Amino acid sequence: MAYGDNRRISVDRSFGFFSITALATAASLGIGAAVIVDLLQQREASALFVINRWILDLTSLLSIADIPLYGVMLILMAIGGVSVMFLQPVTFRGAFGQGFGLLAALVTIAPSDLGTPLAGPDTVMFEPVSPSLEPASLAAATQRHRDHYDLRIQIIFPNGLESDVYTMIRRNRLAGRVYDTSTGVSYNLFRNTGAQIDYEDGVLRIEAQIRGSAERTELKSRVEASGYSIRETSFTAREGANPVWTIRMEPSNQPLVLQRLRHSYSY
Repeated sequence: MAYGDNRRISVDRSFGFFSITALATAASLGIGAAVIVDLLQQREASALFVINRWILDLTSLLSIADIPLYGVMLILMAIGGVSVMFLQPVTFRGAFGQGFGLLAALVTIAPSDLGTPLAGPDTVMFEPVSPSLEPASLAAATQRHRDHYDLRIQIIFPNGLESDVYTMIRRNRLAGRVYDTSTGVSYNLFRNTGAQIDYEDGVLRIEAQIRGSAERTELKSRVEASGYSIRETSFTAREGANPVWTIRMEPSNQPLVLQRLRHSYSY
């Protein structure tokens, strides 16, 4: 059989409802496979997180409940299925490849976003860790850092971390964001950061500085760690030094990738 004969045979046959549905399914599976590959390969830099934020911006206007990451995946698969009506592949292999390539085009529209790097503190802020600063020292520190929020974050892992902090960050088994609701800026807790990070006895301490745009602001955080549930908290920060922001993680046996698929990413 000469090269291309199978394609000519496919073109010559008629396509009914079931044939088109099968091609649409193949295209959907193609884009679904591409989503999984992108999520596993690009990890925290996956464009899927950006697309999730775009969809949440739209659904919030329509008063629709937050859509988790797997919902975004299903929407993209639906787009892949509908695309066969326009691009009209004639083989299942072609339809699958079309869906796979369609996601490649979508991720160029939604580039990865690792977040803004955190700035390091001007001075060491973690003395012996206490829930709050003394009023006098808090006022003095605030006067020195009028345009910044000086943050002291401690993340408690009851069972400890499974390996070295920086190895976990590199393998995307430890990730986190801080979101400033006043400016809409999302900061990466661990990657490309100037923050001071120290881990000892199940407690991860982070000292960082965020440029302030108001006297007070609400900060939101998301911490993801292998062996623990994804944890989101909020914290009211004020210009200058702040009390310690404590985040306690809850152990979980559910794989992190499955938790991410069930989670909704708004920042």
